[in-house]
Amino acid sequence: MVKIEQFELRTPNVVVLRLPAGAVIRVSAGCLWLTQDGRAEDVWLQAHGSWTAPQAASLRLSAEPWVDFQIAQPAAARLGQGRGLRLPVPAWRGLPSAA
Repeated sequence: MVKIEQFELRTPNVVVLRLPAGAVIRVSAGCLWLTQDGRAEDVWLQAHGSWTAPQAASLRLSAEPWVDFQIAQPAAARLGQGRGLRLPVPAWRGLPSAA
């Protein structure tokens, strides 16, 4: 089983996101910049592009200038984990409540 969540980012501000190994980011519209802490390379995703976390990762994301995207997490990767999303609520739509 896979959990898929939809997000919209309408600001170029950088946000931090933690994902488990195997999680997939897929862009449906717009452009997304991401970089993984500890890695030199940046990743640019446009519509229909995707990126898979090879291991648990702390990422920095930014919309260029806006983006709609999904995050798919395998059920096995989510077991026993708290919420990994640490995002500024005003910039995002579709986020689960932080409470």
